[in-house]
Amino acid sequence: MDERKSYSEEPVESSVYSELPEEESIRLLCLKPGAATDELPGQLIIHRLSEAPPYEALSYVWGEAATTGRIKCAGTDLRITPNLTAALCRLRLTSVERLLWADQLCINQNNLEERGKQVNMMRSIYKTAETVLVWLGPDHEQEAEYAKSLITAILPLVLSDGEEDVIETMMHFPTDKSLVEHGLPPRDHPQWDALVHLTNLPYFKRVWVIQEVSVASMVLMIWGETKIDMLWFRSAISWASRNNCAFSTDVEPAEGSKPGLDAAPFMVVNRPSGSLLQLLTRTEACQATDPRDKVYALLGLVDDHLSEAVPLIKADYTKPLVRAYCDTTRHIISSTQSLEVLCYNVHSARIAEGFPSWMPRFDQGIVDPWRLYGEHEACMSTIANVRETDDEQLLLLDGVRIDEVECADIILVEDEPPDTMSKAWKLAMDKLADSRTLKSLFKDFIFVMTGGTMIDEDSAPILANDTLLLEFLDYQISRILRALYALPNKKPDQCLRHLLEMAEIAASLLLTVNDELDIHHKHFSSRQRIEIKDRLAQCHPDATSTMNEQLSNRLESLWIDNDWRRFSISYANAGEYRKFFITKKHSMAIGPQAMQSGDLVCVLFGGQTPFVLRPRPESDYHVFIGECYIHGWMHGEAIEEWQQGKLHKECFTLA
Repeated sequence: MDERKSYSEEPVESSVYSELPEEESIRLLCLKPGAATDELPGQLIIHRLSEAPPYEALSYVWGEAATTGRIKCAGTDLRITPNLTAALCRLRLTSVERLLWADQLCINQNNLEERGKQVNMMRSIYKTAETVLVWLGPDHEQEAEYAKSLITAILPLVLSDGEEDVIETMMHFPTDKSLVEHGLPPRDHPQWDALVHLTNLPYFKRVWVIQEVSVASMVLMIWGETKIDMLWFRSAISWASRNNCAFSTDVEPAEGSKPGLDAAPFMVVNRPSGSLLQLLTRTEACQATDPRDKVYALLGLVDDHLSEAVPLIKADYTKPLVRAYCDTTRHIISSTQSLEVLCYNVHSARIAEGFPSWMPRFDQGIVDPWRLYGEHEACMSTIANVRETDDEQLLLLDGVRIDEVECADIILVEDEPPDTMSKAWKLAMDKLADSRTLKSLFKDFIFVMTGGTMIDEDSAPILANDTLLLEFLDYQISRILRALYALPNKKPDQCLRHLLEMAEIAASLLLTVNDELDIHHKHFSSRQRIEIKDRLAQCHPDATSTMNEQLSNRLESLWIDNDWRRFSISYANAGEYRKFFITKKHSMAIGPQAMQSGDLVCVLFGGQTPFVLRPRPESDYHVFIGECYIHGWMHGEAIEEWQQGKLHKECFTLA
């Protein structure tokens, strides 16, 4: 099943869908025997789930909306989608009846109340089924047997592999030589194309199928006439993932390169679990025709112990989308006592109309928040408490206001002319140079650019320390060298001396902040020195040879042995595509693109980061803009000032 559609324009005879007598009642389809080309006859039989005879549950996608198929039940023709028609024709036995559960027929889709109740039973329905039959669709290209043969060939490698890679660690599809050495066909063999096609089938992109497969005791995949055990498939693609088969054959995919396996099935077969928020983030790329199903399809996967304190929400198709998402957000806040879910609601250049500003759009993909890139605790030990309100589109939260936005005009974009980081630094100098020393201002600025975080040797986010300055220095010098080596095809948009000035400040700061930093300088080769001088002359034709030689020498003296990409990753994770802004109390910060002068910066109880709110004119309401990083307020400073009586608690009404 992939979505819950309703074809209200096609009334269903009440005799076919008599009311279900009990909360635990379900309908089962008794599919009558016959040839695949015969008319489809069936019968809907009501059972208590706990007393139902052995049955098989069908997991499939509805496909195109046109209900051109037919099945006769109780003398009435029921119209069904072409994909369900194809599935029933394939599953129909020639001499005996087959007892199935298929949502399109076993739920009265025109009865919204019944539809919601049955969806809330989905976990139990698929868990109770003797077998879950995954219908992947017809095999028009006759590829299924090829894919099955490759899966079978991979299985012995799974047994011998364990968790270790056995092929190559380069970020591209294994070479033909490596594949053949392990008893697999080369990449050009039709078996690989068939498996790639299998992983790209629409079935694996639907959010509903994750629950249907995850809770089943036995799963059989059917593609055309071919049957594939889901355990085989799960083992094979897990091995393929560990061995880089999800990558294309070239490091940089180009014309003629072969694609790798699609990643969509990995989510389906890996049986995800966790909190509702964790599941929403992991499945954000999955699809659902009804946007409410982005939430409802995951309810059966939430860890049981996580839903004990606060009862889990229920699927209810009588609720409009906004009500469903607002209820989901409130539930997540109440069950976690945290505002982390609000961090996933970051507005871009403009705020969408028609929706509460604080409501995450779970149907549009949710942006990873800075909360995931560092251990910020702006709220200290305070917990989120959602106040009661009669208006479901309002969210009432306690907190303290700490500052106001003075100027917010620069959107940070790496390596785009003009250099936005340099523009942000110039703004910081213009606004704040009189209030602190140059070195102190610069260090704070670099921390702001990465949201106060950096990555460790394992690429895991950690709180920033003085090593970040070392990484920035290497990053800045590397930017200059890359710009020089891009000549003459791409001339820098500005004088490289401006970039060098920031590197100079970082270098001087490194001499004072920490004596324990391990700094190793690198040196240009003789050839590099000549090339760099030539390119500097191209870049700065007005400069003398002596001036360019001095600039080259200075570049070399600042060139250190570090990985400039570490700072680049930290910057991209937090700062890029955010706005750099200055507050009225002379703080530097980064926040959502939609923010503007006059917005408030607040710490809300239960929020790991501060948030930007916009007062709504002539009302007590505020528009939620999004999370922000504001240097000096990320580790409980606002709560301490509130406890000392320096700041006052307020109730903010978010609209």
